[in-house]
Amino acid sequence: MRRQRWLMWCMMATGTVTLPVTLVAQTLKCDIKDDSPYQVNGAKQYILAAATAKRPDEVPKHLANSIRVLTDNADRINNEPGRQFMLLRTYAQYLQVDGAPFVMKRGVVGFTSNPQGSHNLLLALDSAATVIERLMPQCRAIVAPYRQRFFTDVLNKSVAAMNADKPDSASYFAHLAMQVASTDPRPWNVLSAVYQKQNQLDSAALAMAKVIELSGADTIYKKVKQQSRYNLAVIGLTRAEQLKGEERDREIKKGRALLEDYLKDAPGEPNAQQALGRAMRMSGDTAAVQAIFGDMLISPDRFSDIQLFEAASNAAAAGRDKDAVAMFENGLKKNPYHRVALLNLANVLFQLKDTERMGPVSLRLIVVDPNNPDTWRMHAGYWQLRQRVETDPAKKKAYGDSTVSAIATRDKINPRVTVFLASRSGTSFQLQGNLNNESDKAGSWTIKFELLDANGTVVGAKDVAVGPVDAGASTTFSVKVESPTAIAFRYAPIK
Repeated sequence: MRRQRWLMWCMMATGTVTLPVTLVAQTLKCDIKDDSPYQVNGAKQYILAAATAKRPDEVPKHLANSIRVLTDNADRINNEPGRQFMLLRTYAQYLQVDGAPFVMKRGVVGFTSNPQGSHNLLLALDSAATVIERLMPQCRAIVAPYRQRFFTDVLNKSVAAMNADKPDSASYFAHLAMQVASTDPRPWNVLSAVYQKQNQLDSAALAMAKVIELSGADTIYKKVKQQSRYNLAVIGLTRAEQLKGEERDREIKKGRALLEDYLKDAPGEPNAQQALGRAMRMSGDTAAVQAIFGDMLISPDRFSDIQLFEAASNAAAAGRDKDAVAMFENGLKKNPYHRVALLNLANVLFQLKDTERMGPVSLRLIVVDPNNPDTWRMHAGYWQLRQRVETDPAKKKAYGDSTVSAIATRDKINPRVTVFLASRSGTSFQLQGNLNNESDKAGSWTIKFELLDANGTVVGAKDVAVGPVDAGASTTFSVKVESPTAIAFRYAPIK
C-alpha cells in the first residue's frame, strides 16, 4: 500500500494522472523539466523502478542509483530544478521504505564521495525542497506535500511518545520535525510539554515563547499559541511569587500582557480570566481585580470549582474577604468536600468573625481531614470567636472548654497527616501526602480513604498501609484509584 501511494505521486509528476483544476493550473506554471539531461531522466527511471519493484530489496538499490547519477559530477547537470526535484522524490521514497532510518551512511544512500559520512534524509529532503522553492517560487504547491508528509509523520510520533509518557522519544522526534519544518510552532509545543514534565521550567518557558513567536497571526496555530500564552503566564506568575523588586514586577507585567492578549482572542475564557485576576492582584491593581471578580460573582456557573477557589484565594489576598467568601461558597456547591477550599474559607470567615457560617465549614473539615493539625487549629478558632462574644457565663465557659479541647486534640494528634496533592488524572483520582509519627516509638497505620463525587457520595475507597515509621520520623504515601466521578476525598480518624 505504501509503495502504491508513492507510485501515484510519481505518476503525478510525469503527467499521467488527472489533477484537480487548481493543481493543474499550478502545474502548468511550474514547468520542471524532468526528462533532460540524461542524468535527470535516468534518475526518474530509477525512481519509477523503485516505486514498481516487486521485491523490497530492489527498492533501495534503485534509489541509490538515482542519488548516484544526480550527485556524481553534479556541476555538469545543466538543469538544477530538475536535479533537485529528482533528489526530492528520491529522498521521499527512501523515507517511505519500511524501517528506514532518518540518518544513513552516504555510501549506502548512493553517494560516491565521503561514503562513510552520515546523511540526514529529512534535512536533505528539506534542502532539496528549499532550493526548488528558491529557483522556482511558482512550484511551492508541488513541493509542499513532500515536506508536509514527513513533517506530519514525525510530529505524530512525537505526540504519541509524549502521550505514552516517553519524554526522551518525544523530544527526539520533535527535534526531527523541526529539521523538516523549522518555522512550524508545533514541535516546540511538544518540547514545552517535555520540559514541563521534566520540571525544566526555564526551558519550557523558552519553548512556549518560541511557539508564540512562530505562530504569528496564523489561525491554524491559534490553539497551541493560546495554550502557550496561558502556560507561560502561569509559570511567570508562579516564579514572580518567589522574586522581589524589579524582577518580580517584570514577570508580573509579562504574565499580565500574555493573559490580556489571550483574552482578546478568547473573551471571557474562565481559566485565563482567573489567572489574569491573579496577575492584577499581584500587581496591586485592585480596581482591575474587582472587574475580573465581578464576572465570577455574577455568573459563578460559568466557572469550575477550581477556578472559583483560585479566584477566592486571590480575593482574600487582596483584602476582599466578602468576595472571597462568596466565591469559596459557590465553588463548594460544585465540590463540597474540597479540603483546601474548606480550610481557606474557614480562615476567611475567622477573619470576618462570622461564626454562623464558620461552624459548619469547620465541622466538615474535621470529617475530611481529621489528622491534620490545621483542621483542629481552625476548629479551636471557631470556639474562641464564640467565647469572645458570649455574655452568658455558663456558655462562655463551655465555649472556652471547647477551645481548650480542640487545641489539646491538635497538639496530641498522632500520626499527623498532610495531603499535599489531591487531583484527577484521566479517569482516576490520585492522592499524595506525608505521615509524621509524633510518638516515642515506631508505628504502622492504615489510612482508610473514601473518594467523593460532586454530591458528596462515596464513589471509591482505598486502604493505604503506611509504615513502619520510626519515632519522630515521617514518610510519604500515594494512592491512585480508578473513579471517573471522584473530585474529593475524606479519611477516617487514625489512631
